Amino acid sequence: MNDAKLQRLYDTFLEFADHMCAEHGAMEVAAIMMAQALTIYKSAMSEEDYNRMVDNISSSRDKVKTFQRPVIQ
Repeated sequence: MNDAKLQRLYDTFLEFADHMCAEHGAMEVAAIMMAQALTIYKSAMSEEDYNRMVDNISSSRDKVKTFQRPVIQ
């Protein structure tokens, strides 16, 4: 997937997530997104790669930035 297609996918998903957060609440939407993301990773990766991915996500927690715009409430 090229950068432009990836950016469009990201933007489309962000718009959808923003809409869902406004309708249902950010914490609920984030919980569902995390559960689905982990399910996709676990389905698409070997157990070893999945465990490395989860460890990498955990060790990167201090690098996560907040949204500047749009504001999700």
